[in-house]
Amino acid sequence: PKQPSGGAETIQAAPLSILFAIPDHPWVDTVDGAAVRIAMTVGTAGQHPGELRTSTEETPQEDGSSRVTFAVQKGRVAADLTTGADVSAAKPLKANDLIASTGLILGSRGFVITKELADHFTQRNPKSPELIGPLRNGDDLMSSPRNFYVIDTAGWREEDLRHDLPEIYQHLRDTVFPEKQQNRDPKLRREWWLFRRSNQQVRNAIAGLPRFIATVETAKHRVFQFLDAGTKPEHVLIVFGLFDSFSLGILSSRIHVVFSLAAGGTLEDRPRYNKSRCFDPFPFPDCDEAAKARIRTLGEELDAHRKRVQAEHPGLSLTAMYNVLEALRAARPLTAKEKAIHDNSLVTILRQLHDELDAAVAAAYGWPVDLTDAELLHRLVALNTARAAEEATGKIRWLRPAYQAPTGTATQTTLKVTPKAAKAPKPAKPKKQPWPKTMAERVRAVEAALKTAPAAQTAETLAKTYFLRTKPPEVAEILETLTALGHAKRDGERFTV
Repeated sequence: PKQPSGGAETIQAAPLSILFAIPDHPWVDTVDGAAVRIAMTVGTAGQHPGELRTSTEETPQEDGSSRVTFAVQKGRVAADLTTGADVSAAKPLKANDLIASTGLILGSRGFVITKELADHFTQRNPKSPELIGPLRNGDDLMSSPRNFYVIDTAGWREEDLRHDLPEIYQHLRDTVFPEKQQNRDPKLRREWWLFRRSNQQVRNAIAGLPRFIATVETAKHRVFQFLDAGTKPEHVLIVFGLFDSFSLGILSSRIHVVFSLAAGGTLEDRPRYNKSRCFDPFPFPDCDEAAKARIRTLGEELDAHRKRVQAEHPGLSLTAMYNVLEALRAARPLTAKEKAIHDNSLVTILRQLHDELDAAVAAAYGWPVDLTDAELLHRLVALNTARAAEEATGKIRWLRPAYQAPTGTATQTTLKVTPKAAKAPKPAKPKKQPWPKTMAERVRAVEAALKTAPAAQTAETLAKTYFLRTKPPEVAEILETLTALGHAKRDGERFTV
């Protein structure tokens, strides 16, 4: 229905529920032989539970079709065609702003050169290393490095490039210029010696760092690793302006991987890491230095282990290593080829490092290590909601405050100091509120009361001071829930946020 608002008409959309959904189903045209994957949904107006069916087995038939066996889940079906926690509702956090971005978009393969040509340019002109760096894409990270280099002329004018680096200028004029002149975009034709996109966000994020983290945007296994400073990441990589192995440990943990798999999309059968959905809303743990040190040690060891075994066996890929790790976790017997990969890459140690890292990260959140994927998603979505509410009040847990908030923007609520000559006002007595009817409303109300309380509270003091018509055991149940979610801290019988 249309409703007037300040003289203008606005349209209020009725809620829509998904009654039935199959996110991924084979479809075959048996006449023409076309084979694609489709999604099927049935929706209706209003708030209703639905049924979600996911394929568990597909048996090929003689006519080219497949007999599909489904797992069935019932409940609220979210917009991303999942049940359980609504991960699609998680909000981007300011704390993660400006950190992650896609890599560089070259726009021409003429910028890409071999190591031999890179060495040739360097020998002829000592300024060449300023523009040349190792190039890395998805194959380089998950398979074997191709040892390609790239010429990056960002910030250079054409006349300066021709004057100071004539060898590089001539190479680009011969290889990039003819291709760029065929482009319809006048800016690309005019600034032909530059990459297709400036990618200033990723350049800013990694500028001055000794190393940074990257992952392949679309890959079978979600693996994060360090790349050295000076490395040029292509656009098929997601780049994180983070150099601490604590950050690598958090991103590599099961907790983050479960969230990214639920929040991201897929390309064919490969998970896709969408930084705006997988990273921007993801809440990092707020833990003490001892927990950070433990995660930092394991993250460093994990990255070093993988790099060491790959250096010892140049043909060994991360995809092969993680395929074997997946087989070990499934308790599947290894083939002869997998056994060789296992022995060369020491996959049992790789598994142990991941297991210890998962336990350390779970402890940093204050959560049990054996939570199911569904339980993890519920807690992460709840924590995202709490962090977003914090940020609305000005409390932002920056990942790199010196970079993200260089002018000293508020990270905590500013404290006002009362002049010595003035007497501090007596705190106002909190106004009691009715005890909410639903569990979700009770959780929010108790958490809000804890945040405004001047000191740690017991269930009894909270019930008596802040709420009407409730009993301490009811409040105690909510406090236990908040503690399990990591939204409250317990000290004996007292609780704080």
